[in-house]
Amino acid sequence: MDPRKVVGTLGVVVFVLAVFMSTSLPWVWLDEGRAGLRPWAVAIGLTGGIGILLALWGRPRKERWRRSRGVLHNDEGHEFSRREALAVVALSWVLCGLFGGLPLLLSGMVESPVDAFFESVSGVTTTGSTILTDIEACSRGALWWRSLMQWLGGMGIIVFFLAIFPQAGGSGRKLFEGEVPGPEKEQLRPRIAETSAILWRIYGGLTAVACLLYYLEGMSFFDAICHAFTTLASGGFSTKNLSIASFNSPLIEATVTVFMLLAGINFALYFGLLRRRTLKPFRDPELIFFLSGLAIVIGLLTITLLPTYSGNLLDAFRYASFQTISIATSTGYGTADFALWPAFTHVLLLTLMFVGGMAGSTSGGFKISRIMIILNQLAQELRRAIHPRGVFTTRIGGRAIPDAVVRAVLTLLALNVLTLCLGSALMTLLGLPAEEAISATLTAFANGGPGLGSVGPTGHFGAIPDAAKIVMALLMVVGRLEFFTAFALLTRGFWTGR
Repeated sequence: MDPRKVVGTLGVVVFVLAVFMSTSLPWVWLDEGRAGLRPWAVAIGLTGGIGILLALWGRPRKERWRRSRGVLHNDEGHEFSRREALAVVALSWVLCGLFGGLPLLLSGMVESPVDAFFESVSGVTTTGSTILTDIEACSRGALWWRSLMQWLGGMGIIVFFLAIFPQAGGSGRKLFEGEVPGPEKEQLRPRIAETSAILWRIYGGLTAVACLLYYLEGMSFFDAICHAFTTLASGGFSTKNLSIASFNSPLIEATVTVFMLLAGINFALYFGLLRRRTLKPFRDPELIFFLSGLAIVIGLLTITLLPTYSGNLLDAFRYASFQTISIATSTGYGTADFALWPAFTHVLLLTLMFVGGMAGSTSGGFKISRIMIILNQLAQELRRAIHPRGVFTTRIGGRAIPDAVVRAVLTLLALNVLTLCLGSALMTLLGLPAEEAISATLTAFANGGPGLGSVGPTGHFGAIPDAAKIVMALLMVVGRLEFFTAFALLTRGFWTGR
């Protein structure tokens, strides 16, 4: 593995992060004047300067470039190997978490480096867990950066990098595969740079529409754009202490619910809709399974919550539907404290958090397509027990799933369960009650947001020990990378090539 390639690319990613960080300056100046700009300027300067140094150090010694089909290629072997691509993807999330927390720390928004790292990683991985006790006391510059980090992380830092730097060439596919969630990576165009650009255009278009509707429905411009960022990213950071409940508007809640649902759907389906101008892409079996499952859970929750809301069916449906879609898409917005709901609802919501949204969406979790593969494989095994000599194939929507994909899905399920068990045990050793430890571990690697108890939808993670915050932050990165990319870096063979 050539460290220069890895370091150089990471330098460009860090520099791009500094450029986006600078967009907070107008809001800082409006709220705090020139005095408030100093810590932000220091943070931006450090981030951008280190990014430039890394990029210069990692620059190829000999740069002989040739142009082919509008893409620059390096004749000195600039294309990434598989290991180099995995290193770039995994370390990009860690570095963005570290540098993204700098302005939060230097501006005084958080008090310790651990809190800054936790809040930044939670933002960039779109987890949405927070250590802040009074969000509304923060400056708009800090809240803007918090929301923008989630938006950048929603579609993926590397996917954005590939969209604006198409000269990655053939290396782009390796980077794309290392970051995009799902059992199979869907390439919309022959060139990965074109696929990345298409995904970001769809993502940006939906964000703009959400922002406009939020503003027309009563949010301020600042609140509208920040919530549009975090809705489409399935992130859940809000500018209000009570999240979406603070607006006390059924219309806003309904609109947010729709866009959370849109963010949880595979973005490739939107491309198919725009390209073919028919609804055929929305006959996708994964989408049908996803929507059917949500409908069933909303119905169960509505019935269960009727006594809680004095038999008012409309209120029960309103809160049940919002929280179901918020948790299922790993957004984490709140309109009610579901930690106070009956225990049965906790089981349903935590299950939804584990499952997550569709592959190719901005949602976290295990993904619907993988659940479908496991259920189909289970059915095949039951049939094989009855007919030992039969030949059965795992299929989704009539399409055969390769055995290698089935094995990878089953392995990932085992890793998820093992991480939940070990992580929960470690969190209890660090002082968290069992219920909070389990929910905190799950919400970290599923990138879900709120947990139960004191870390529930109306609580925060500020009071948990620093060691627990570091563990959660690392689990957030591992979950965002879907385990394999992150765990690969921990093996000796990854670094030695043996």
